[in-house]
Amino acid sequence: MKLNLTLACAPYDRTAALADGSIAPDGITLNFLPMEHGELFRRQARYAEFDVSEFSLSTYTMLLNRGDQRLVAIPVFPSRKFRHGDIFVNVHAGIREPRDLVGKRMGAMEYQQTAAVWQRAVLEHDYGVRPEQMEWYFGSFYGPAPFSDRIPFELPPGVRSRTIASEQSLDQMLDAGEIDALMGANLPPSFTRGSPNVARLFPNYQQVEQDYFRRTGIFPIMHTVVIKREVYEQHPWVAVSLFEAFVKAKAAAQKLLARHGAVYCMLPWLTEHLTARRELMGEDPFVYGLEANRPLLQAFLQYNREQGLLSRPFTVDELFAIETRDAGDQLASGGVQ
Repeated sequence: MKLNLTLACAPYDRTAALADGSIAPDGITLNFLPMEHGELFRRQARYAEFDVSEFSLSTYTMLLNRGDQRLVAIPVFPSRKFRHGDIFVNVHAGIREPRDLVGKRMGAMEYQQTAAVWQRAVLEHDYGVRPEQMEWYFGSFYGPAPFSDRIPFELPPGVRSRTIASEQSLDQMLDAGEIDALMGANLPPSFTRGSPNVARLFPNYQQVEQDYFRRTGIFPIMHTVVIKREVYEQHPWVAVSLFEAFVKAKAAAQKLLARHGAVYCMLPWLTEHLTARRELMGEDPFVYGLEANRPLLQAFLQYNREQGLLSRPFTVDELFAIETRDAGDQLASGGVQ
């Protein structure tokens, strides 16, 4: 008899085969529940509601740091994204380069957000701007709404912050000049509708991100996949079974993208884009497995510690189910067909 598990995850090309059932984990009947990140991460962080889920890498490490063992991760990373292009400024705030952020008012949905961890790391390590050199404003990103942290969190000493009123939003405040800059994981509505008051901190962000990758080799991980510990402890084999299925689903998506003739998705120059990506980033920028991602994960843990999100040093091996530490690397490098 197969084990019935629910997987809550945002829809991606690399998980589509799991969603439609064309690829299934061995020994598991998977109920794929498509969900957007905000609701998913809050529900999983607070209640460990889903058997398996996509999950914020930053929030996961913070839970482990405080001794919360309800979830265990496997080295699958369905979401990666460069984040230079997701920092915005009010054009009247006198910000022409990152150093100009010193002394300014910076908005963010949450200090603990994974995207913000990478963005603060870029500002500090590449441009010398530390978190305590800005005043932080936390609140709703898109429109007026009450604010609460995904999980309770006390800001590190020296970081000044305010929580905006529920009648306000960070987007509205940026457009009005009530904050000077905004970082996050999405485009602010004021920017998408063409407000003359809002612009990117890095107008040439794609070039900057490509240069960042050439220098560091980092394609930032945003999310991992977690299993409820009670499920994992009762059925330890599910870790490798799920890992294999995610690897197979990603391979199926890559095969569709590489199909010649009629393009798979609505990108007219898809083939040219894939060629450029391959030349810069290799065959699989979304590689799964621990060893292939060890340097990146070590950097991420370092940044979390520097930014006050972790109170003790962590090793990369502590993050993932032991069954996937070695087997996962073998599978991710081509062991699954």
